[in-house]
Amino acid sequence: MTVAIAPLTAEHIPLAAQRYDRWFARARRPPSQRSWLADGPVRGEELLGKLLTTPGLEACRAMDGDGGLAGHLAAVPVDLARDDPAALRGHPRAALVPHGGHALPSGRESEVLRALYARVAERLVADRRLVHYVEVPAGESATSPWSDLGFGRELVHGLMAVRARGRQPRGVGGLAIRRAGPGDLPQIGRMAAEAARGQRGSAMFQPQPEQALAALRVHYADALADPRCGAWIASRRGEEIGMAVVVPAAPGPVTPESCVELAEAYVDPASRGEGISRVLLATALAWAYDNGHRYMSARWHSASPLAAGHWPAVGFRPVAYRLSRILDARIGGAPGTY
Repeated sequence: MTVAIAPLTAEHIPLAAQRYDRWFARARRPPSQRSWLADGPVRGEELLGKLLTTPGLEACRAMDGDGGLAGHLAAVPVDLARDDPAALRGHPRAALVPHGGHALPSGRESEVLRALYARVAERLVADRRLVHYVEVPAGESATSPWSDLGFGRELVHGLMAVRARGRQPRGVGGLAIRRAGPGDLPQIGRMAAEAARGQRGSAMFQPQPEQALAALRVHYADALADPRCGAWIASRRGEEIGMAVVVPAAPGPVTPESCVELAEAYVDPASRGEGISRVLLATALAWAYDNGHRYMSARWHSASPLAAGHWPAVGFRPVAYRLSRILDARIGGAPGTY
């Protein structure tokens, strides 16, 4: 069946939002998810309303044979300065299909997405945006249509329940944990930069611009002074060898209310494997529970030799992925030159 493609405008928001809410309800609860993973608020109309006011948005809708709305796709431009810490995790000139940015009809996901993406990708490439990201809930039904287009899993968004203190991890000999404050910014910043710098290696190969690393060193100044945030430093024999920082998480389709985000975690390479990360995490979880939080989220690179195995092992379960597709830079040359 032929799919007709047309612009997506404000008048289509109500119906597109209904489609999104129904699609997302199907896609975000795969059987592999544990029952205690709470659903975040799905507000398709609010998400789409914000998207359509974004400058540079590329958006279109798919229509079935009767002219009804079958799905939509919307990509926002991403432009990051070299000194923006966000440049440590993403390409400085890219495009993102965020949560709310697409919905597909059941049974025709790949067919409709192919038609939508062909239209949007053409415009993105014309704007020299050759790195494309998409946020999807975890599960085959959401990821498979994008995989058919060459997208791969890059970042994992995990979630775990915060419970009252139960069995605590085994202690680490000589380890001391203390709450960090504004005066600890140099230590927190140094370890955050070291954690990011490690992403240059195999198998992540993520460029880590020095300007962005310098900005990361002072990025948590406000968090260290904010009582809604928590930070801890692990030390042994007077040497600071690890840290963790948690900040409030904004509720969203895969992030429930009462959630905090594990924004940073680091253990010195020479001290890894002893359980220091588990002790830091247990300290953060106890603080989170005492402060009324019932969920904690974390993000990690799927190709990371350390994080990809560690965070699921300590209790984080995938609830969403960021997929990516990187197009060959030669397509920007003269026709027939590549």
